[in-house]
Amino acid sequence: MTAPDRFDELRCPGCAGALLRAQDALQCPNCSESFPVVDGIPRMLLPPLREALLGGAGGGSASERRKVETALSFGYEWSRFNTMYAEWEKSFLDYMQPHGREYFSGKSVLDAGCGSGRHAHYAARFGARVWAADLGPAIEVARRNAGSAGDIAFVQSDLYRLPFAPESFDMVYSLGVLHHLPDPEAGFRSLLRLVKPGGEVQIYLYWKPEGQPVKAALLALVGGMREITRRMPHPLLHALSYPLATAAFLFFVWPYNLLRAIPATRSIAEKLPMKQYAAYPFRVCVNDQFDRFSAPIENRYTQGEVRGWLERAGLENIQVLPNFGWLGTGRKPLR
Repeated sequence: MTAPDRFDELRCPGCAGALLRAQDALQCPNCSESFPVVDGIPRMLLPPLREALLGGAGGGSASERRKVETALSFGYEWSRFNTMYAEWEKSFLDYMQPHGREYFSGKSVLDAGCGSGRHAHYAARFGARVWAADLGPAIEVARRNAGSAGDIAFVQSDLYRLPFAPESFDMVYSLGVLHHLPDPEAGFRSLLRLVKPGGEVQIYLYWKPEGQPVKAALLALVGGMREITRRMPHPLLHALSYPLATAAFLFFVWPYNLLRAIPATRSIAEKLPMKQYAAYPFRVCVNDQFDRFSAPIENRYTQGEVRGWLERAGLENIQVLPNFGWLGTGRKPLR
């Protein structure tokens, strides 16, 4: 549970002012906003988005409705797919390339869009002082999964208006989140202001296939289907995700396992889509099918486009690495 002595690290997402504790709320004396603390988690949402979230996807502006629709979709997803598999440790380290576990010791870290909390769990276990933030009900799942991992606190907030002072963190990471936003690069820039000079940012974005016509055709098919499936009731899509995952194993994962076992066909195996699920339990693939077909917004990028984000932000030591998508990392220059 979030410790009260960490509430003083939060700032008003509206005016960036310091907050006062008042029973079960945090109050901003500058703009008179009040933010409830529910079950130990500060709910740092400004009224338009807060009203849209509480009222479901039907309230607020069009942009807010899309954000809320996405938050509720992922909230449902992480409440159903909340298992902390042992495989998540390697997954976390893969997403953090080129940083190893030793990098996190003593660092102040923000997990922006923490989902089920599995990444925040390992950042804290490896010695970081972590804030885990998410817009929707997934924040409850994150606290259950990661709350005992180490020095970690949780906040419900909008990624575009995170409630922290500028330059608060040694590292800010956002994995698999930005590409679901209405304006992904604007979301990325909102994270940069929270990074200390000399600190680093780490992002993961879906990749856009280049020179891979089979993968491009599959993604185009998925994109067309998603226009229908994202409007389905979540329980129905959840049920549909099992046969979709079974088809993925039947046509890609099991053939990959077979082909890679034969030296003469290993090169063919490596070209198959969805081969990454060979390293995970079947239910992880089910989870990802739900994710793939439920997300209201999905953007994809080339390696050059991701590098462009980092370069336009003026970062140093830029790297863009493949990991079934693009890992972008860079360091904020010292003054």
